[in-house]
Formats: sequence, C-alpha cells, structure tokens
Amino acid sequence: MGGKVFIHAFGCQMNKLDAELALSALRRAGYEEAATPDEADVVLYNTCSVRAHAEERVYSNVGKLKSLKRRKPGLIIGILGCMAQKDGGKIFERLPHVDLVCGTREFPRIAELIEEARRADRVLACSEDAAVSEAREISVRPDRRRAFLGIMRGCDNYCAYCVVPYVRGPEISRPVEEVVDEAKRLADDGCREITLLGQNVNSYGRSFTPPAAALAGLLARLDRIAGLARVRFVTSHPKDMSREILEAVRDLPTVCEHLHMPAQSGSDRVLAAMNRRYTARGYRDLVALARELVPGIAIASDFIVGFPGETEAEFDETAALVRDLRFQNSFVFKYSTRPGTAAAKLADDVPWEEKRRRNLALLEIQSAIHLEENRKFIGQEVEVLVEGPSLRDASRLTGRLRTNQIAVFEGPETLAGELVRVRVESATPLTLAGRPTPTGDLRPAAGG
Repeated sequence: MGGKVFIHAFGCQMNKLDAELALSALRRAGYEEAATPDEADVVLYNTCSVRAHAEERVYSNVGKLKSLKRRKPGLIIGILGCMAQKDGGKIFERLPHVDLVCGTREFPRIAELIEEARRADRVLACSEDAAVSEAREISVRPDRRRAFLGIMRGCDNYCAYCVVPYVRGPEISRPVEEVVDEAKRLADDGCREITLLGQNVNSYGRSFTPPAAALAGLLARLDRIAGLARVRFVTSHPKDMSREILEAVRDLPTVCEHLHMPAQSGSDRVLAAMNRRYTARGYRDLVALARELVPGIAIASDFIVGFPGETEAEFDETAALVRDLRFQNSFVFKYSTRPGTAAAKLADDVPWEEKRRRNLALLEIQSAIHLEENRKFIGQEVEVLVEGPSLRDASRLTGRLRTNQIAVFEGPETLAGELVRVRVESATPLTLAGRPTPTGDLRPAAGG
C-alpha cells in the first residue's frame, strides 16, 4: 500500500468531512497527500448528488483525466460519496477509465478498496448496511484552527426534492461522549472553532434509546472545553428547532449567534408539496422567537425556485419572505429533478429560463439586503476569528464574525487563529473591511 493521493470534495460540509475521514484512513495506510492529480498515484472525487449541476461537474472533471490515465496507466481513479451511492455501476458505463466506485458507507475501507482496484479491472463498493466509522486523525484537516465535527449521519425527513435519505441512509446520532472526546482532541491540537455537522443537526439524539432532544445538552458540554473559542452547528430543519436550542445559543459563551435554517419556499402549497412539514407562518414565528431570545442573531436560509407547479404568485410569496425576514444570507437553487425522489413523479413544468429569472430575482433581493445590513456595521467594532491571508489579497487577513459575516483587514499572518477586534470602515454585500483596534473599553458590536 501507499503512494500519493489527490482527493477533492464537491458539495456540502458533510462531503468535505467525509473526504477528511477518507484521507485519514489513507494516511494510516501509508499514503501521502498530493497537491494535484498530476502528482498522484490515486485520484479520488468525493461527490454530491443534491443537484444535477453538481453531478455534471464531477463527470466533467473526471472526464478530463482520460489523458492523464493514458500517460500513467497505473493511476487509480475513484468516485466516492453520494453520486457513487446513487449511480453505482452506471458510472463505469459513462466513465470507463474509472477504477473504483465507493458509496457513502464504504469510504473507511478506502485503502483496502484501492488495493483491490489495483488487482482487478474495477471495484464497486456501495453497500447500504455497512457501519460507518468516524475514526479520524485529528491533524488531517485543511485548517488547523477550524474543524468540522460530524455528530450524526443520514436523514429521515424525505423532503420531496431531496436524494440524501436514499444515498446516506437513516438518521443515526453519534454518542455524546464520543463527540465530546473528539472535540477535546481537536482543541488540544489547536482548533479554536468547531462546526457540528448533520443533515438535520437539531434532531441530534432522536435515534438514541430512549430518544433524547440532546443538541442543547451537547452544546453545554462542548462549551466547557478549554481552548475552544466558538461552536457552530449546521444544518437546522425548522420543524425540529426548539426553544431549548435557542436558549443554548443565547446562554453559552462559545455558541455562535448564527443559524442556517433553510426555508426553501414562502408558499404553503409548495412547502406541503415539498413535504417540509411547516408553514410559512410557522417559519416566520420561529424566526421571531429566535430574534426575541437571541438579539442580534443572524439567520441564513436556502431556497429552491421553480419547484414543480410553482406559480408566479407562489414565487412572489417566497420573495416577500426574503424581504420581510432579511436573512444574513440566502443560498438560492434552481430545482432539478433527482431520480428516485417523490418530486421526480411530478411534472417539471417551470421552464428553465423562468427558473433562472426567479433565481436571479431572489439573489438580487438578498444582495440588496446583505449590503444594507452590512453597512450597519460601519463604525462598529466587531470580534473576528482570524482565518489567515485573504485569497483575493494576500496582504490582508480574513476572518469571520460570530454571526458569520466575512471581514478583511491588514495585519500580520501571526494573528491567524486569534480573536481580534476590528473597527469596520466599509462594506460590500459579501465583506466587511476595517482595521484592528486595541483591546479595551469598546462599543458593543451589532451582531458581533
């Protein structure tokens, strides 16, 4: 075993964490990480199936490896994750130069599977009942100061548009002590911020026997870990958000005042067709409760436009929801049919150009709100966890507020991983810009 491996993750944070877990397994087997496919003996893509566009990106990227495979016949090319689980052996038909297809439950065996692929023409490993190990090398993460921590896998919600329950299986929560132990090891390794991950993170503990509404209690345990400055959690389903969780956000010093809580639509008919199990009024009430209990809390949302049957009037209801609730950010997606889902049985009757128009219209509304809200920070002093040099301008540092806004400012790279106070001097829809200030008697920062 051994060699150099290049691994790239598409899609959500869960995919990025799974790529880290796969890399941990490969490190234990003697592999080193390669910076590019050209340098690698093994090239792996951890894939996403939530949208058709994500799958096409994978097919495009892997298709480009044909010439590399001709130059390096011993190169092993593997597709991992959700797309592998969904499409299985069909991937070999479309990409005959692929050697390995590994589903969402088999990646802990990735080193063994690669060795099988070296001895055979092709290996297909897409078991639906394999036990997934979360074992990881704590040091295997792209940013020493921040880390994803998976606390649950799978999903039981079966939203009509979503393939996740079919490719990741039923919801299973990790034991509290196991999560706390991993968080402590991350903190001991210099991690300042952890993000708890789950497809429906605020239902953590529901799979326990007996069931437990455990996220608030888990947050309290993590809040006591020495060295951790911040704790986040994503993604929250509105139907499972509780007062106890919001009170934990309010009361625990390390838990950030930020929720990612997808609304998906502002139309009750569309929400019902999506099987979301809440109404637009219920969502509005939940946001009101969150802002009452946690003043300054930032709430981000997701939306799907062009869901089957969505009328112009129903889209207008979604636009009104965005205008009224003034989200910190919104991720907007054009509906695409996912085979095997309930919505795949419905007529995809909103034309592509109309989906595109609605997508751009919603993004325009959100961008204007984003700029207006960010400008409120001008003149304020905010707390920023420094991530490192800005990718766009290496002479400046970048970091995030507790409420997840991005801030850029001048300063030495040695500040990476530190909490600094920054006076905001300007703002764009995406970024706050300013300069560090000495610690002292500072004005309270709005949302910071």
